Amino acid sequence: MPIYKWKCGKCNEVVEDFRPMKDHKKSCTCPCGKVLTFEDRDFTMKRTNAPADCPRVSTALGIHPSQIGSKEVEAVHPGAKFNPNGDMILRNRAEQKQRLLEKGWVNKDSY
Repeated sequence: MPIYKWKCGKCNEVVEDFRPMKDHKKSCTCPCGKVLTFEDRDFTMKRTNAPADCPRVSTALGIHPSQIGSKEVEAVHPGAKFNPNGDMILRNRAEQKQRLLEKGWVNKDSY
């Protein structure tokens, strides 16, 4: 069930309601008493912190810590960086997708 938002024109309050999608056009009441209708819904997009282009760490793509710096790892993962635990450090989502594709793997938690 999604969260729906309304913005009251009387008191400028934003009201949120967690309800089934089948009830998306039903009205909601503001704390000031005004009945908020579908026309009062707040459809503005907010900035999110979606991790699309930020560094990420992958344990699944990692190696054993004793292998860090070996030529074998460089041959298998050219240009890859690893933290002291052996986890692969990826620059962004694009590099993650590329590394998974090289292995023939699929990210089941992808967005």
